[in-house]
Amino acid sequence: MLRNQNGISVYTVLSIILFAALIFVLAIPNFYNLDKEQNVEDCINNMKEIWVATTDYLRDTNADFSGDLNVLRTTRKAMDNRSYYLGSASYCPETARQKHEYLVFGKYVAETIGDEVKHNFGVIVYCPNLHQFPKHFLPKVFYENMEPTQLQNYMIDDMDYIDSETGSNGSKKKEILEKYIEIWKTDPEAFTKRKADTTALRAILFPENFGMSTSN
Repeated sequence: MLRNQNGISVYTVLSIILFAALIFVLAIPNFYNLDKEQNVEDCINNMKEIWVATTDYLRDTNADFSGDLNVLRTTRKAMDNRSYYLGSASYCPETARQKHEYLVFGKYVAETIGDEVKHNFGVIVYCPNLHQFPKHFLPKVFYENMEPTQLQNYMIDDMDYIDSETGSNGSKKKEILEKYIEIWKTDPEAFTKRKADTTALRAILFPENFGMSTSN
């Protein structure tokens, strides 16, 4: 058997090199985020957790949510003073080291029907890297068992429409989604308009799809 001056066989050296190479190959996905499907799943799970926390917060406060996730991490639940609405911070796995917070919008609408006040909550959570990774988007199926309010259902259907219209164009998806959020932020009649016409807000976002002029 071939040995070097220190008495170590060539085969032992080769085995060590091959073992080290194997470890390196297995570690590559962790260092370079090559497992894209896992990253999509992890990012969506992060957004699900944030959506639940924000929705719980809106139910307890009956007010819009500013988007500051630190509020959820430092505010104790109204029904459970031992717990906070949101646990530790989580970030998109594609750029976790940069620590960009997820973007969140929470809308509260009180609707008076006769003598009854109906409380509506709508929450939108999206990835800060959506422009680069268009699959990092909460799917419609997520909401099926979440008992969404009427407002949330409006948002779910509209976001699903945005997703289908923008497809793999992440930059366009993010641009339209942010325009959609701006409508809810600035138009006090948005809920009434959306209730009266399912296409009311979509027509603002995609005027060309509804035979509307795009000129100012």
